[in-house]
Amino acid sequence: MKTTYTIILSACALGATTIIALAQDNPPPREGPGGPGGRPMPPLMMALDANKDGEIDATEMANAAVALKTLDKNQDGKLSGDEIRPARGQRGGGRGGPDKAK
Repeated sequence: MKTTYTIILSACALGATTIIALAQDNPPPREGPGGPGGRPMPPLMMALDANKDGEIDATEMANAAVALKTLDKNQDGKLSGDEIRPARGQRGGGRGGPDKAK
């Protein structure tokens, strides 16, 4: 009889713990430099999003050609992968944290 009560009490405690854990509110995403969650914004988004609200509105779309020219670092009239990718060290790395310049 004592074993039955122990099993029932353990099951209730486990159930209550699960319910409490699931009832927790999800915290809002962290805001950080560059974008939601502290992740840096890609250079394309940074160039196009003039008001830095995280959205490209009609005015920003109309000015896209001018904004994209700011990314053309070597002034060759083209955007290469190096010009539109985040700079090294801005992206989060694997388990060891952010990439380190070699």
